[in-house]
Amino acid sequence: MKKKSILLTYDYELFLGVDSGDIYNTLISPTNKILKMLKRHDSNGLFFIDASFLIAIEKLDCFDIVKQQIQAMVRGGFDIGLHIHPHWEDAVLAGDCRWRFEEYKHFRLHSYGDEELKRIVRNSYDFLSKIVLEVNQNYKIDAFRAGGWSIQPFDKLVFIFKEIGIKYDFSVLPGMRDDDMPKHYYDFTATPKDKYIWRFGNNVTEEDGCGDFIEISNTIFDMNIVDLMKNRKALRGYKISGDGKGAAKKRGFLEQLRRVRWNNKQIISSDSMELNLFKKYIEKMDKEVIVSASHPKLLSDNSLSVLEYTCNNFQCIRYKDVSIDG
Repeated sequence: MKKKSILLTYDYELFLGVDSGDIYNTLISPTNKILKMLKRHDSNGLFFIDASFLIAIEKLDCFDIVKQQIQAMVRGGFDIGLHIHPHWEDAVLAGDCRWRFEEYKHFRLHSYGDEELKRIVRNSYDFLSKIVLEVNQNYKIDAFRAGGWSIQPFDKLVFIFKEIGIKYDFSVLPGMRDDDMPKHYYDFTATPKDKYIWRFGNNVTEEDGCGDFIEISNTIFDMNIVDLMKNRKALRGYKISGDGKGAAKKRGFLEQLRRVRWNNKQIISSDSMELNLFKKYIEKMDKEVIVSASHPKLLSDNSLSVLEYTCNNFQCIRYKDVSIDG
């Protein structure tokens, strides 16, 4: 029987809250484990590099080890995409290559004025491209994922994306919405029905057959409340590699209770699914291509097992292998 196809994506970033975490524990070590697993199984991965983070550490001793790892990805044939968490512009150095984020007013690109937004995107793209081109002069970065999934409103990005040559976006979570301003904001409740890939123009959720951009959306599924509780309990037994603290909002009991549904939308990810539940849900998916979104900083023994299972049982494809025309 033909294997299902999966596109493995990773956001290469530190934690973005009160403690970024140690660079080696949070980024270098878990990424090396992921790369080793992918190479062993002759599988591919698409790594979205937080270029705003690279700019922040350029003059520090830790920059070289990060740069070398990115270049090792390129030499190894892995795909590289642009990722931007613009509130690195407000990061406070708290120790030896360790930061804290004291405010989130610039968590979204759209918190900046139009010209400043273009400057940040252009500088981030140029900085990451320079690192990549040092080892592969033919490599063109043309894929993007917004920090915090916050790609909307897209019309503010159209001009600069055309200028630098971004063609593919990976920010959409079909059917999901979040409004945690000034941090996350996105509304993907109205995306093309039964599609994971579509062309678009000025609106990332609206299909446009003549659009200049291509959305490859992340795979979303419904997990029932019983399995959700089982999953959370199981994952508490695993230690993640990263030692920082994120920017996620802590919700009180009553707020969590209000959000409870029998079916709860989840992102396919090795970060957040216990192996047996991952098998249960992914094996019954009837999709042309599954898109997984994970993070090296959240790597655990469980997520490494999920990755090994995926490499053994799925065809891990490149994003350029998917067909927009079906």
